[in-house]
Amino acid sequence: MTDRFLDRIDGPDDLKALSRAEVEQVAQEARDTIISVITQRGGHLASNLGVVELTLGIHRVFNSPTDRIIWDTTNQLYTHKLVTGRRDEFKDIRLEGGLSGFGEPMESPHDVLVAGHAGTGLSVAHGIAESIANRGTDAWTVCVVGDGALTSGSSLEALNNLVHRNPERLIVVLNDNGMSISENIGFLTNWRRKLISHPEYQAVIERMRALSKRVPTGEAIYRLVKRLGGGIEGFILPTVMWTEMGFHYLGPVDGHDIKQLEETLEQAKVTLGRVPLVHVVTHKGHGYKPAEDDPVKFHQPSSPLGAGSGAPTYSAVFSKTIRRIMQEDSKVVGISAAMLEGTGLAEVQQEFPDRVFDVGIAEQHAVSMAAGMATDGMHPFVSIYSTFMQRAFDQVVHDVCLPNLPVTLIADRAGIVGEDGKTHHGAFDISYLRVLPNAVVAAPMDENDLQHLIYTAYRHPGPFAIRIARGAAAGAELDDELQELPVGKGIVMREGRDVTLFVLGKPGTAAMQASDRLAELGIACGVVNALFVKPLDVDLLLDAARNTGRIVTIEENVLAGGFGSAVLEALSDAGVEGVTVRRIGMPDSFVEHGTAADQRRQLQLDTDGIVQMVLEMFPQQQEAVV
Repeated sequence: MTDRFLDRIDGPDDLKALSRAEVEQVAQEARDTIISVITQRGGHLASNLGVVELTLGIHRVFNSPTDRIIWDTTNQLYTHKLVTGRRDEFKDIRLEGGLSGFGEPMESPHDVLVAGHAGTGLSVAHGIAESIANRGTDAWTVCVVGDGALTSGSSLEALNNLVHRNPERLIVVLNDNGMSISENIGFLTNWRRKLISHPEYQAVIERMRALSKRVPTGEAIYRLVKRLGGGIEGFILPTVMWTEMGFHYLGPVDGHDIKQLEETLEQAKVTLGRVPLVHVVTHKGHGYKPAEDDPVKFHQPSSPLGAGSGAPTYSAVFSKTIRRIMQEDSKVVGISAAMLEGTGLAEVQQEFPDRVFDVGIAEQHAVSMAAGMATDGMHPFVSIYSTFMQRAFDQVVHDVCLPNLPVTLIADRAGIVGEDGKTHHGAFDISYLRVLPNAVVAAPMDENDLQHLIYTAYRHPGPFAIRIARGAAAGAELDDELQELPVGKGIVMREGRDVTLFVLGKPGTAAMQASDRLAELGIACGVVNALFVKPLDVDLLLDAARNTGRIVTIEENVLAGGFGSAVLEALSDAGVEGVTVRRIGMPDSFVEHGTAADQRRQLQLDTDGIVQMVLEMFPQQQEAVV
C-alpha cells in the first residue's frame, strides 16, 4: 500500500483518473521530491518548481506521447520525468548512468528532443506540427516557451512564420515568470512599462475605472481583472499585443491553479483559425521559500558533489580583473547574454551600471553589438558560456574578425562542465575559433595566467578569445601588477628529456602532477603551458620535438580541429619527421552527464590518464608498472 499518490503515477494516463484534489496532492509530492533530490544533487531548481502544476495540467489535457509536448528549454522537465515512468530513477538525475537533467528521447518516448539552449522550441514545434499535418494525423503539438526565450532571435523568427502559416493543432503555451535566469529584459518588458505610463493610456484606464462604478457588478469585474493581471493594464496589453501579432490569445492564467489551467488548455483545443497562445503566469521557485525569495541564486544551485579547492572561480577572477581595467579606462565595457551572474559580470554591473549590458538570450546580437561599440572606439568584453557562444559564430566571423575589431570574447564554462552534460560542455570553441583570420585564441592554466591574458586582450588591437573553465581555479598566487604577455608565446613549466606534455588551459594542473608521477617511474617529462592555440608557439614546439622526440597534447576540446590538431599541423608545416605525437582531449561524440571528475577520468584528462598515455609510449616502463 503506497502512501503517496505520486507513487501510483507510472504514466500520464494515471493522472487522468485522479480528482483535482488528488492532482494537487501529486503536485505537492512532486515539488517535495524535486526539492529533496536537487538540493542534494544540484540541478535546475527554481525553474522546475515554477512549472509543476503546468506540467500536470498539460499531461491531463493532452495524450503524450501521441500528442507532442515540446519544452523550451528542456531543463524544466523534472515533474514531466516524475510522471512519465521515471519516478524511481529520479534520485540519480544528472549522475553518471542516471537520468539526464534535460530532455532525452533515449530515456522515454515522452521526451521529444534534447535541447539545452533556449529559443529553439517554437521552430521545432512548428516543424513537428507541419509534419503531423502532412501525414494526415490528428495529434496535437504543444510548445511550452518561457518568456525569457522570446528575447532570442530564433524565437522571433519562429513567431513570424507561425502566424504566416497558421498550422492547425499547434498550441503555444507562454510560461511567463518574468525571468529567464536573471530578470528579463527586452521589448516585451519595456513596451509594457512604457505603455502603462503613457498619459493617454492612463486616461483610458481612469475612464474604465469610472465606468466600472456605473455598471452593475462592474467594480467586482474590475477587482477580478486586477487580481488576475496585476491591474487592468495587465489584462489588456497582452491580449492586444498577441492578437495584433496574429495569435488567438487566451489568458492570463494562474499557472499554479490546476483547474484554470485545464479549462484554458481545453478551450485552446477549440480552434478558431489562429494558433492559440495560452499565457500562463507562474512564479519561479513556487512552493520553496528560499527559491521564491532568490530565484536567480536557486535557478541552478551548484552541485554539492565533489569537494571544492577553496580557490576562486575563473569567472570571479575575470570579474575582479575587468573591474580593475574599467576603473582605469572608461572605454571598456562588459556584455553578456542573460548570464551576468554566471560570468561574474553582475558584480561588475553594480560598480559600473552604465557600462555592463545584459542583452537577454540573444548571443548573436551581443557579439554584433560589441562590434558596433568597437568601431566607435570602445573595447567590449563579451562573456558568454562556450556552449552558447556557438550560436554567434557567424557574427564572430563577419562582424568581429572580418573588420579586425578589438572585441574580447570570454568563452566561459569551456571544456568539461559535469552534470549538465552534452548540451552544455564547451567542447568546440577552440576548433571553430582558431580557424578565423585575425583571431587570437588563448586559455589560462591558472588564475594568474587569466588575469594577465585579460589585460593582454585589453591591450591587443584586434579580436581576442579567452576560454575559461567552469569552477574553481588552480589556487595560484596572483601577481600584484597586471602584465601584457607576448602574444603567441608559451611557458616552459618543466624541462624533460624523454617526453613533453604540451598542455592548453585547465588540464595544466593534472599535467604537472603527472610529470611528478612519471619522474618516480624514471621518465623525465617536460611540461609546456602553451597559453595560446592561435598563434601557436611554434619555436617552443619545435624545441620540444627536437629535445624529446615525443609529445603529448592535452586539451578540453574535441580532438577534431582542436589544439592537438594545431600542433600536428605546425609539425607538418615545419617538415618535422620522426616525432611521436599523442593527443588527449574530448572524443568525436557527445559526452554524457556525470561528475566532472568522472568525465575527466573516462577521457584520460586527469593525472592517471595522462600518466597512462605517456607510459604507452614507453613499453618497458609500462611493463614494470604492471
